[in-house]
Amino acid sequence: MKHLKKNIYYSREDFIRHISTITLGRFAYDGSPVSFLEVAAYLDVSPDSLRMRKRDANVMKTLEAAGIKVKKIKGINHYYLTTEEENTLII
Repeated sequence: MKHLKKNIYYSREDFIRHISTITLGRFAYDGSPVSFLEVAAYLDVSPDSLRMRKRDANVMKTLEAAGIKVKKIKGINHYYLTTEEENTLII
C-alpha cells in the first residue's frame, strides 16, 4: 500500500475503499470496531471530516450495503461490521 499524503482530499470512492479496508481488517484481526479517531489518524484527516462524510447519504448507503455501520461507543463514533449473529433471534 502506498504512503498516504498529508492533507489529501479523498474522493467518495477512495474514502469508501479505505473505510472498508480498515473496518474489515480490524474485524479480521480481533473482531472489534474501529473508532473515528483511529481512522482519522490513519487517513491523516480530522475526525470532523469523518463526521461530515457520515452525513453523506451515498457514502453511508454504500458502506451499509457492505455491512459496515456507525455506532457510538462511550460517546465516540465507531465503524463496525454487522454480523449474522447480531441479526439472529435467540429463543
